[in-house]
Amino acid sequence: MNMKKLMTAFLTLVMMTPVSHVFADSERYLVLGKDLSTSEKATVLNLLGVTNEADYNVSYITHADETKYLGNYISASEIGSRALSSVVMEKQNANAGISVTTKNITYCSAEMYQNALITAGVKDVKLTVAGPFKISGTAALVAATKSYEIMTGKTLNSTAVDTANNEISVTSDAAKEVGSGDAAKLVASLKQKVAAMGDDYTRSSGEDALKELENTMNIQLSDDTEDEILDLMDKMKNVNLNEDEIKTQAKDIYESIKGYASQITGNTGFLSSIAQKVKDFLSTIIGFFTGN
Repeated sequence: MNMKKLMTAFLTLVMMTPVSHVFADSERYLVLGKDLSTSEKATVLNLLGVTNEADYNVSYITHADETKYLGNYISASEIGSRALSSVVMEKQNANAGISVTTKNITYCSAEMYQNALITAGVKDVKLTVAGPFKISGTAALVAATKSYEIMTGKTLNSTAVDTANNEISVTSDAAKEVGSGDAAKLVASLKQKVAAMGDDYTRSSGEDALKELENTMNIQLSDDTEDEILDLMDKMKNVNLNEDEIKTQAKDIYESIKGYASQITGNTGFLSSIAQKVKDFLSTIIGFFTGN
């Protein structure tokens, strides 16, 4: 390629890449909500632990980006009219898994982000999500996947990313009925079952697995939410989730389940009637994560 063509290609790449600063020796990526005011940005940077933007690869997420990727799954009222949620993503060693911390985020829990990132194909990162005040945080998943693509130089599978965006919405709907902790664990467990079934997965087998999980966890979802979850699992089948990757990337979720199991083991009194069922369920999940 001659110098003129090389320069043209370079300028085209620069214009297409939504990054303000790029430093080849940095493994830290900062994505800011484009609509943050000066004072809001200062608050977010403080929450994210950023003292010098020049130490990060910086890019921005817009309200249009948020609507494009989430508009089919999340209501306009939840998305809002400004892109405010921001993230810092740091690359971790291979097989370190995904860890997530949230600050001022109300719509999505850390486990929900983690589950969705696994679905999208993200691996081995530390993610911090923050808002300038209490906000939904819907833009953060879009920001995180964009960060990962910039970090790795690879484009994530569009079907997987779309399914991850759908997962955030569905898990959040389930959380309104059973709480964010149980919702995240239920979706994660059901997703693992779908991955284990592979080509043998059917809508009917997914429904059976969902009912079994609800019964074991002693929770009850509405018919509409159950349908939402099963629609999501139908899409999960096409993502080709890898069981080993789920084990590796979901270490934090496993730790929370393990702690819950210990708590249940010590329960007495009115909880004793359901304790054994819950312990059996948790033992199954723990066995999966530990390979036993």
